[in-house]
Amino acid sequence: GVFTTLRVTKGQAIFVDDHLWRLQKGLAALLYPPETFDWPLLQQEIEQLSKALQEGMLKVMLLAGPGGVGYRRAKQQSWHRLIHPRSLTLNSAAYQGIACWWQTCPGSNPEPASKHLNRLSQILASEGCPDKFVEAIQYNSKGEVSEGIARNVFWYSQGCWHTPSLETGALAGVMRRQLLAHLAANQVKETTAGLAELQQAEELFVCNSLQGIWPVVRLEDTSGTLAHWPVGPQTQQLMAVFHPLLGLPLN
Repeated sequence: GVFTTLRVTKGQAIFVDDHLWRLQKGLAALLYPPETFDWPLLQQEIEQLSKALQEGMLKVMLLAGPGGVGYRRAKQQSWHRLIHPRSLTLNSAAYQGIACWWQTCPGSNPEPASKHLNRLSQILASEGCPDKFVEAIQYNSKGEVSEGIARNVFWYSQGCWHTPSLETGALAGVMRRQLLAHLAANQVKETTAGLAELQQAEELFVCNSLQGIWPVVRLEDTSGTLAHWPVGPQTQQLMAVFHPLLGLPLN
Protein backbone atom coordinates (compact mmCIF):
# COMPACT_ATOMS: atom_id res chain seq x y z
CA GLY A 1 0.00 0.00 0.00
CA VAL A 2 0.85 3.69 0.07
CA PHE A 3 0.47 6.51 2.57
CA THR A 4 0.79 10.24 3.06
CA THR A 5 0.63 12.57 6.07
CA LEU A 6 -1.17 15.91 5.92
CA ARG A 7 -0.82 18.98 8.11
CA VAL A 8 -4.15 20.18 9.50
CA THR A 9 -4.51 23.72 10.80
CA LYS A 10 -7.62 25.81 11.48
CA GLY A 11 -9.77 22.87 10.43
CA GLN A 12 -8.23 22.53 6.97
CA ALA A 13 -5.85 19.98 5.49
CA ILE A 14 -2.99 21.72 3.66
CA PHE A 15 -1.85 20.86 0.11
CA VAL A 16 -4.58 18.21 -0.29
CA ASP A 17 -4.30 18.07 -4.09
CA ASP A 18 -0.57 17.36 -3.94
CA HIS A 19 -1.05 14.63 -1.35
CA LEU A 20 -3.72 12.94 -3.48
CA TRP A 21 -1.46 13.27 -6.52
CA ARG A 22 1.35 11.50 -4.68
CA LEU A 23 -0.96 8.70 -3.52
CA GLN A 24 -2.01 8.18 -7.13
CA LYS A 25 1.62 8.17 -8.31
CA GLY A 26 2.47 5.63 -5.62
CA LEU A 27 -0.33 3.31 -6.70
CA ALA A 28 0.75 3.69 -10.34
CA ALA A 29 4.28 2.63 -9.33
CA LEU A 30 2.70 -0.50 -7.82
CA LEU A 31 0.91 -1.05 -11.16
CA TYR A 32 -2.57 -0.17 -9.92
CA PRO A 33 -4.88 2.01 -12.09
CA PRO A 34 -6.25 5.36 -10.83
CA GLU A 35 -9.79 3.96 -10.58
CA THR A 36 -8.63 1.69 -7.74
CA PHE A 37 -10.00 4.33 -5.36
CA ASP A 38 -12.86 6.79 -5.22
CA TRP A 39 -10.71 9.93 -4.98
CA PRO A 40 -13.53 12.48 -4.52
CA LEU A 41 -14.86 10.39 -1.61
CA LEU A 42 -11.39 10.19 -0.06
CA GLN A 43 -10.98 13.97 -0.37
CA GLN A 44 -14.39 14.49 1.23
CA GLU A 45 -13.42 12.25 4.17
CA ILE A 46 -10.13 14.15 4.61
CA GLU A 47 -12.01 17.46 4.68
CA GLN A 48 -14.56 16.18 7.21
CA LEU A 49 -11.92 14.76 9.57
CA SER A 50 -9.82 17.91 9.26
CA LYS A 51 -12.75 20.06 10.29
CA ALA A 52 -13.33 17.86 13.34
CA LEU A 53 -9.62 17.75 14.26
CA GLN A 54 -8.94 21.51 13.80
CA GLU A 55 -5.19 21.24 14.61
CA GLY A 56 -2.81 18.35 14.07
CA MET A 57 -2.17 15.83 11.31
CA LEU A 58 -3.91 13.13 9.28
CA LYS A 59 -2.16 9.95 8.20
CA VAL A 60 -3.86 8.46 5.15
CA MET A 61 -3.08 4.84 4.25
CA LEU A 62 -4.40 2.94 1.23
CA LEU A 63 -4.09 -0.78 1.92
CA ALA A 64 -4.44 -3.67 -0.53
CA GLY A 65 -5.29 -6.24 2.15
CA PRO A 66 -3.91 -9.81 2.34
CA GLY A 67 -1.73 -10.97 -0.53
CA GLY A 68 -1.41 -14.27 -2.32
CA VAL A 69 1.23 -16.98 -2.03
CA GLY A 70 4.94 -16.30 -2.60
CA TYR A 71 4.62 -12.49 -2.76
CA ARG A 72 1.96 -12.72 -5.44
CA ARG A 73 -1.08 -10.50 -5.24
CA ALA A 74 -4.39 -11.98 -4.28
CA LYS A 75 -6.65 -12.76 -7.23
CA GLN A 76 -9.34 -10.58 -5.69
CA GLN A 77 -8.12 -7.71 -3.54
CA SER A 78 -10.24 -5.88 -1.02
CA TRP A 79 -8.81 -2.37 -0.70
CA HIS A 80 -9.11 -0.40 2.51
CA ARG A 81 -8.46 3.22 3.40
CA LEU A 82 -7.39 4.24 6.88
CA ILE A 83 -7.33 7.89 7.93
CA HIS A 84 -5.78 8.44 11.34
CA PRO A 85 -6.19 11.89 12.96
CA ARG A 86 -3.67 12.76 15.63
CA SER A 87 -2.08 15.71 17.40
CA LEU A 88 1.19 17.19 16.17
CA THR A 89 4.03 18.13 18.50
CA LEU A 90 6.19 20.87 17.01
CA ASN A 91 9.91 21.12 17.68
CA SER A 92 9.94 24.90 18.14
CA ALA A 93 13.73 25.06 18.54
CA ALA A 94 14.22 23.51 15.08
CA TYR A 95 12.95 26.69 13.41
CA GLN A 96 15.96 28.53 14.85
CA GLY A 97 18.35 26.10 13.13
CA ILE A 98 19.42 22.47 13.59
CA ALA A 99 22.57 20.39 13.31
CA CYS A 100 22.38 17.41 10.92
CA TRP A 101 24.32 14.15 10.74
CA TRP A 102 26.00 13.21 7.45
CA GLN A 103 25.43 9.56 6.57
CA THR A 104 25.00 7.12 3.70
CA CYS A 105 21.54 5.96 2.62
CA PRO A 106 21.01 2.44 4.00
CA GLY A 107 19.75 -0.01 1.40
CA SER A 108 17.95 0.83 -1.80
CA ASN A 109 14.36 1.19 -2.91
CA PRO A 110 13.41 0.45 -6.54
CA GLU A 111 10.90 3.33 -6.51
CA PRO A 112 12.06 5.76 -3.80
CA ALA A 113 10.09 8.80 -4.99
CA SER A 114 6.77 7.44 -3.63
CA LYS A 115 5.75 6.79 -0.02
CA HIS A 116 5.05 3.07 0.11
CA LEU A 117 4.40 1.26 3.37
CA ASN A 118 7.79 -0.49 3.20
CA ARG A 119 9.96 2.13 4.95
CA LEU A 120 12.87 -0.13 5.92
CA SER A 121 15.44 2.35 4.56
CA GLN A 122 14.06 5.13 6.79
CA ILE A 123 13.99 2.86 9.83
CA LEU A 124 17.62 1.87 9.31
CA ALA A 125 18.58 5.49 8.64
CA SER A 126 16.98 6.57 11.91
CA GLU A 127 18.89 3.86 13.77
CA GLY A 128 22.14 5.06 12.20
CA CYS A 129 21.62 8.69 13.19
CA PRO A 130 22.93 9.59 16.69
CA ASP A 131 20.22 10.59 19.14
CA LYS A 132 21.43 14.18 19.54
CA PHE A 133 20.60 14.90 15.88
CA VAL A 134 16.96 15.39 14.90
CA GLU A 135 17.70 14.80 11.20
CA ALA A 136 20.42 13.53 8.88
CA ILE A 137 21.47 14.50 5.39
CA GLN A 138 22.06 11.36 3.37
CA TYR A 139 24.11 10.48 0.32
CA ASN A 140 23.70 7.56 -2.09
CA SER A 141 26.20 4.96 -3.30
CA LYS A 142 27.65 7.50 -5.76
CA GLY A 143 28.27 10.03 -3.00
CA GLU A 144 25.41 12.24 -4.23
CA VAL A 145 23.26 14.12 -1.73
CA SER A 146 19.77 12.59 -1.81
CA GLU A 147 17.52 13.57 1.12
CA GLY A 148 17.03 13.63 4.86
CA ILE A 149 15.48 10.76 6.77
CA ALA A 150 12.03 12.38 6.76
CA ARG A 151 12.66 15.55 4.74
CA ASN A 152 13.92 16.89 1.45
CA VAL A 153 17.06 19.02 1.22
CA PHE A 154 17.54 22.46 -0.37
CA TRP A 155 20.64 24.67 -0.45
CA TYR A 156 21.27 28.17 -1.76
CA SER A 157 24.39 28.82 -3.84
CA GLN A 158 25.43 31.29 -6.53
CA GLY A 159 22.10 33.10 -6.56
CA CYS A 160 19.96 29.97 -6.93
CA TRP A 161 18.29 27.23 -4.87
CA HIS A 162 19.32 23.62 -5.49
CA THR A 163 17.67 20.32 -4.51
CA PRO A 164 18.64 16.71 -5.35
CA SER A 165 16.93 15.28 -8.40
CA LEU A 166 14.66 12.28 -7.93
CA GLU A 167 17.29 10.17 -9.71
CA THR A 168 19.48 10.45 -6.60
CA GLY A 169 16.88 8.51 -4.58
CA ALA A 170 15.11 11.57 -3.16
CA LEU A 171 11.46 11.37 -2.17
CA ALA A 172 9.00 13.37 -4.27
CA GLY A 173 7.96 15.29 -1.17
CA VAL A 174 4.86 17.48 -1.12
CA MET A 175 6.77 20.43 0.36
CA ARG A 176 9.48 19.91 -2.26
CA ARG A 177 6.80 20.04 -4.96
CA GLN A 178 5.35 23.23 -3.47
CA LEU A 179 8.75 24.91 -3.36
CA LEU A 180 9.55 23.95 -6.95
CA ALA A 181 6.21 25.41 -8.04
CA HIS A 182 6.71 28.60 -6.02
CA LEU A 183 10.24 29.36 -7.21
CA ALA A 184 10.74 30.57 -10.76
CA ALA A 185 12.60 28.30 -13.16
CA ASN A 186 15.74 30.42 -12.86
CA GLN A 187 15.58 30.33 -9.03
CA VAL A 188 15.86 26.58 -8.45
CA LYS A 189 17.66 23.60 -10.00
CA GLU A 190 17.10 19.87 -9.53
CA THR A 191 20.63 18.56 -9.56
CA THR A 192 23.24 16.05 -8.43
CA ALA A 193 25.83 17.23 -5.93
CA GLY A 194 28.20 15.94 -3.30
CA LEU A 195 29.46 17.12 0.05
CA ALA A 196 31.74 19.73 -1.52
CA GLU A 197 28.78 21.57 -3.04
CA LEU A 198 26.99 21.65 0.32
CA GLN A 199 30.11 23.00 2.00
CA GLN A 200 30.23 25.84 -0.51
CA ALA A 201 26.54 26.71 -0.09
CA GLU A 202 25.42 29.95 1.54
CA GLU A 203 22.29 28.51 3.20
CA LEU A 204 20.74 25.09 3.64
CA PHE A 205 17.46 23.69 4.97
CA VAL A 206 15.47 20.47 5.22
CA CYS A 207 11.69 20.43 4.82
CA ASN A 208 8.46 18.48 4.70
CA SER A 209 4.80 19.46 4.47
CA LEU A 210 4.07 18.54 8.09
CA GLN A 211 6.64 20.65 9.93
CA GLY A 212 7.72 23.03 7.20
CA ILE A 213 11.26 24.37 6.83
CA TRP A 214 14.02 23.63 9.32
CA PRO A 215 17.16 25.71 8.68
CA VAL A 216 20.38 23.69 8.98
CA VAL A 217 23.27 25.50 10.66
CA ARG A 218 25.79 22.68 11.03
CA LEU A 219 26.68 19.32 9.45
CA GLU A 220 28.69 16.70 11.34
CA ASP A 221 30.00 13.16 11.02
CA THR A 222 32.41 11.01 13.02
CA SER A 223 35.33 13.29 12.07
CA GLY A 224 33.66 16.38 13.52
CA THR A 225 32.07 19.44 11.94
CA LEU A 226 31.92 19.38 8.14
CA ALA A 227 30.17 22.70 7.46
CA HIS A 228 28.42 25.71 8.99
CA TRP A 229 25.62 27.83 7.54
CA PRO A 230 23.67 30.84 8.83
CA VAL A 231 19.89 31.02 8.99
CA GLY A 232 20.00 33.35 6.04
CA PRO A 233 17.56 35.75 4.37
CA GLN A 234 16.70 33.40 1.50
CA THR A 235 15.58 30.68 3.90
CA GLN A 236 13.69 33.15 6.07
CA GLN A 237 11.88 34.47 3.00
CA LEU A 238 10.56 31.00 2.14
CA MET A 239 9.56 30.38 5.74
CA ALA A 240 7.59 33.64 5.65
CA VAL A 241 5.75 32.45 2.52
CA PHE A 242 4.78 28.95 3.65
CA HIS A 243 4.70 28.84 7.44
CA PRO A 244 1.65 31.07 7.96
CA LEU A 245 -0.31 28.76 5.65
CA LEU A 246 0.91 25.72 7.60
CA GLY A 247 0.30 27.31 10.99
CA LEU A 248 4.02 27.04 11.84
CA PRO A 249 6.51 29.34 13.58
CA LEU A 250 8.80 31.72 11.73
CA ASN A 251 12.52 31.96 12.46
